[in-house]
Order: sequence, then C-alpha cells, then structure tokens
Amino acid sequence: MRAARGAALLGCLLTLGSAQGANLSCRAATPLETLTYTTPLAMPGVISPKDGTCFLNGLKVTRPDGVRLAANVFLPAGASSGGTTKYPTVIFVTSWAVADFFEYLGQQQRLARDGYIAVAYTARGFWDSEGVIGVAGPVDVADVSGVLDWTLAQTPADPARVGAAGISYGAGLSLLALGNDPRLKTAVALSGWATLLDQMYRNQVPNPTWLDILQISGQLTGRLDPIVAEYNAAIQNPDTPASKLAEITAWGWPRSPASAVAAINQRGAPVFIAKNWQDDMFSPNSSLAMFSQLTGPKKLMLQPGIHASAEIPGALFDVDNVIWDQAHRWFDRWLKGQANGIENEPKVSLQPKFQGYRETLSTWPAPELRALDYQITPRGAVRWELGCLCWRGITGDLQTGTRSTSGRDSIGNALDTTATTGPIPVLSPLAESVGLPVINQMATVLPAFGVRYEGPWLSQTLKLRGAPTLKLKAIPSQKRGMLVAYLYDVDLVGFGTLITHGARAVHAATPGQSQDFSFDMVATGYDVPAGHRLVLVFDTQDSLYGPPVRAGERFDMALDFNTSMPLQLKLLTR
Repeated sequence: MRAARGAALLGCLLTLGSAQGANLSCRAATPLETLTYTTPLAMPGVISPKDGTCFLNGLKVTRPDGVRLAANVFLPAGASSGGTTKYPTVIFVTSWAVADFFEYLGQQQRLARDGYIAVAYTARGFWDSEGVIGVAGPVDVADVSGVLDWTLAQTPADPARVGAAGISYGAGLSLLALGNDPRLKTAVALSGWATLLDQMYRNQVPNPTWLDILQISGQLTGRLDPIVAEYNAAIQNPDTPASKLAEITAWGWPRSPASAVAAINQRGAPVFIAKNWQDDMFSPNSSLAMFSQLTGPKKLMLQPGIHASAEIPGALFDVDNVIWDQAHRWFDRWLKGQANGIENEPKVSLQPKFQGYRETLSTWPAPELRALDYQITPRGAVRWELGCLCWRGITGDLQTGTRSTSGRDSIGNALDTTATTGPIPVLSPLAESVGLPVINQMATVLPAFGVRYEGPWLSQTLKLRGAPTLKLKAIPSQKRGMLVAYLYDVDLVGFGTLITHGARAVHAATPGQSQDFSFDMVATGYDVPAGHRLVLVFDTQDSLYGPPVRAGERFDMALDFNTSMPLQLKLLTR
C-alpha cells in the first residue's frame, strides 16, 4: 500500500529542469486543500499554505548494486519554485530496526521551516529498504554517500553545505560516513557507539540482553546478515576460543566510528555527540574516549536516559528538545555559517542523574575535575576489636590517604546477591532515567557471595563525573571467573541508591594465581548528598552481564590485598 501511494505521488510531481539540478518538486495547494490543510504529513507533495514547506515520501534511492533504499524529503519554502537557490541539507540515517517514514519527521519539519532540505532514509536491509543488514559495514557507509549523490541530483541541495545525523545505528553510520566522504561537513551522532566490540564484549563480558534485542529486532524488521547471530552466539558462549574472538574483533573495528577519528581529524570536521548515562546498549565510556581524541570543533551532551530515550521525542515530534535544539544550532553554525558562537562555548554540557540542572565543562577530559582516590581495605575474618568495641569483618572500608593492609576477601558464585543493575532489564534503567532509582539495603548483601566496602560519611556534596576506575588484584579459583562492581550512595539507615556499575571477566587465568583485575565502571554524573557515604559492592553475577562459565559451573574470586599494589577506587569529582 505504501509503495502504491509513493508511486501515485511521484506520478503527480512536477519536474524541475536539469538546469536547476533537481527532479523533485511539489504542487501548490488547491483552495480546498488550503482550507483543510493540517500538516505536511497529511498532504505529501503539496506545498504547505502555512509555511511553504513540502513533504515527499515513498521515495526510492537506487544503489549501484540494484538495492533500493526507502527515503523521504522535507523541502523548505521556495525549494519547489524552480529557482537557482541552493539550500543547506541534512541527511538523516535511521536507527537499527526503525524506518524513515516516522523516525525523524519532527526534526525534519523543523529544519525545513528553517531553510534546510532534510532527507531521511531507512538503512539498508530494514523495512522497505532492500538488501542485507551489514551492521555498519563498508556498503552501509557507502549508502550514506549514495543518498547524498541522489539528494544533490534530485533536490536543490548545496553540495558545499551538507551534514549527516542519526540516532543509534544512524549515529554510527553518520560518523563513519563523515570520515569517508569529505563532502559531509559535519555529523550529529546521538546515542551511538565508538568501538563496537567495547559495547558487545566490554572487559571480556558479553551484554546478552542488548545483544539479543539487537539480533531479534533485526530479524523481525529486516534481513539480517547471518553472521550477526553467529557472532552473538560466540560472544555469549564461555567456551568460544580466543581465535574466534579475534575474528570478531577484526570484523568489528571497521564498523567502529573510532576507526574514522584520524580521517575526521585530518580535515577538522566538526562533530556533535550526545550520550545518555543509563544507556546499557552503548555505554558512554568509549564515546568519551573517542571525543577526547577529536581535534576539530566538537560538542558533547550527557544526560539521564536509556538508549535513545532522551532524543526520541524531539526526533518524532515537532517539539522542543534540549539535545536537538543544540544540534540545530550546530547545523546553523557549520552548514549556514551563522556566527551563533556555539563553537566558543564549553565543549561539554551535562545533566547529572536525578537532577534538574545542567552544567558545563570546558572539554573532556575536563581540567575542572579533580581526582579522588579511596583505598580499599579488606574486611578480613569476622572478629571483635577492642579499639572500636565493635565487630569487624562484615564490611571493608574505603579510606582516603595511603594505608598498607594485607588480607584476602573471597566470594563465590553459588548465589547472586541483592546488589543489581536493576531487577528488570531495560525497564529498571528506564525507570531510573525518569527519577526512580534502583535501591538496595546494604545489610542484605550476603557476605559469602558479595563483599561491600564503606566510605566515610560526607560532610559536603560529592559531585561525581565520568567513569569510576577500580585498581584491583584478584585471584580466580579456576581459569574462568568474573567480578561485578556496584557503587552506591548510601543513607544513614543503610539504603543505597545505585550510582553506577561495571564488570570484568577472565577466561584463561592461572587458577589460584593473583593477577591484575583493574577495570572502569560505566561513566556517570551523580551528586552524593552531604550526610551520605559511598559504598562499593562486589559480587559475581548480574542479569546485565553474561557469565563467563557454563550454567552450574562454580568459581570463587578473592580480592588480593597481599601485594605491593594498593587496591583503589579512583573517582573524578567537581
């Protein structure tokens, strides 16, 4: 039905002469259409009597291999008049499993009202776009350039003023295309990734919930390359050999926007990135690392939200949205040449979790931030200490300053603990992003299966920014094992609000031998109130993190304090 409507629409389009370099245009509204006109979406192909814009849908972009990509176009006022004016243009690339006929219509309409041509296309292999989903492979990246070719041939787009934009899959493709096609002047990448394997298998730990969501949604909405299911199964299989993981790593690198950084920097192309703190699909860490490597004009926005949740309302609907509003200013600066000063503003804008304000940092890494290190000291055996007239061994400590303490704290994986990234995958972080935190009572963490380390009570608010880093030594009881870390904001009665989390696994350790087990947790922005304290919890399993062992396989993990390297929690604070 959609194809029939598209064909009927194209049949009624007027053709601009080749001298104008455009083949698409719209007709004027009839008197009746003028009286009944509501939105461009309701009357495609008709020039809006309200603002002069026009929406064309059901279009097809034919690629050299014969694959046809579904697309739509919003034209600004005057673009259908047959004149010689050229317009700044934005090409929107759809997200994974999403289609052009709805994802960006709100932003496309806003841009068109502001004098832009706004083209959106459905990425190869999804919905009405033909071909096979290549997971941001070379052909998928070349499609962005192909849509640009088509846009220049079919519309009065200015070839010197074209940018790319997208959410999620579209974000990654926009950045890869920016590095590949010098005709693209800038890219806006929202909820994207930087290094693909870092999102699939960070710290040797698979992300089963989101890997399965990506695979199933791709199979339901398109034609997924069978290699995706093969690699997903391999990543989640603890028996997968290192050679197979090396193969997946090699496959993933050219699909990683981080691989395009050198090309982007070579011509100083401006880049706008937005990331959400609770994005468990594409956590902020690798994007922060990539942002720090960019040498041209750049902007980074960080805010609460799961994957794409902060951007979706502004993309779908013609409503104010802080991320898209700043992205619009970015396009105005780099495609229109407006002297709006955005390139001179602080490069980082962030909103902490559970807070209603935004703040700025000059760049990332931010010189405004200071390091705060807590030394982790062992709980040891349960014992009565005369010095404090108290029982010790239930918890360890987080202490500032230097202190040498030996010992081992061991936990096993026979049972999970109450420490969790969220009781319901996807829904728990979504609730967290709208102000409903993941809460846990610290006393319920069973000491045989988890261990907690308590910091001092805070005399003033502690503003955490970025990724907490753990400097650890650990002893696995066998060649495979895992530690999951949780950082909590804990009140006077022991209830903790989850701040962030992270995990690291090992697959080929020497059993019983101490090894470096350092890793970073998920980057965050969080304000710990005065009168509360930080508590660090370790256990060995979590629904978000795939286990490194077969079902029923047991292991123990011991934090090793009997080394010259102190165990530390390293923070960045403001």
